[in-house]
Amino acid sequence: MFAFSTNRTPAMRLETVEIMSDNIFDPNADQGKYNYWTKVAAPSKTYAILFTPRSGSSWLTSILSKTQVLGTPEEWFNPSLMPRSSRDKGARNLDQFVEAISRHQCHGDIFGFEITYHQLMAVFKSTQDFIARFQDATFFWLTRDDIVAQGISLDKMVQTNVHHAAQSDARQIENSDTIYNYDAERIKGWICHIHAAETGTEKMIHDFGLSVMRLSYEEMTATGARGTASLIAETLGLENFILKDTLSDHRKIATRKNNEFAERFYAENAAFVDEINAARGEWRLRQS
Repeated sequence: MFAFSTNRTPAMRLETVEIMSDNIFDPNADQGKYNYWTKVAAPSKTYAILFTPRSGSSWLTSILSKTQVLGTPEEWFNPSLMPRSSRDKGARNLDQFVEAISRHQCHGDIFGFEITYHQLMAVFKSTQDFIARFQDATFFWLTRDDIVAQGISLDKMVQTNVHHAAQSDARQIENSDTIYNYDAERIKGWICHIHAAETGTEKMIHDFGLSVMRLSYEEMTATGARGTASLIAETLGLENFILKDTLSDHRKIATRKNNEFAERFYAENAAFVDEINAARGEWRLRQS
């Protein structure tokens, strides 16, 4: 039997997140800015997209933001981005930041955000504190069925620092593919990192009895932009929703090498793959 835990996760990266989370807020932040951003009423609807990395979250954000009525569901609670955004909003603490960012990024009277389990724990410290602030939110849970392809995508992103096609030209993508090398143990580490986030999120859903709309990378790819955005809008109770623009700058950056590495990993680590997929439970399709 395999033991799946954050022990396989690259420790330096998680430690960095934890350190950064303790230095997010400036106790002397400009309260004039905070008062400015909180002059307007709070949004009438809030939704959270719980997600794991490399599951299509950036594509989803791009599509939903372009509707101009479904908020701008960026990673507003990413601890690496919050120091700057909290200063811009004059927020001296987390409660002030929630108040300010939810009003500033409210479109269609809706505030949306994306957050991973590791970001949640770094910023809010506990699932209880997170739910207490967003107990009235609508929750979506975005994962990826093929966790091996997901782990390889995450490993490649970290190794090459190429995140999305929208932010990189063809030469950068080609160069990243050239320098990316196969390392089964490193890939296992990222797969376990993803699985730890899935496990923590599923526990939070169970502990608080959350009603979540489950989404997957594979389902969104098959459904397309219009169908996915319409599903989000319907879940949020929007009537007569019409998606004006289905185009997104975000495209797949996976190459043939990704597929080759996935095939090799499946072949050489079948027991690991079977065990981790079994541990994911009935809520995910078993990969073979």
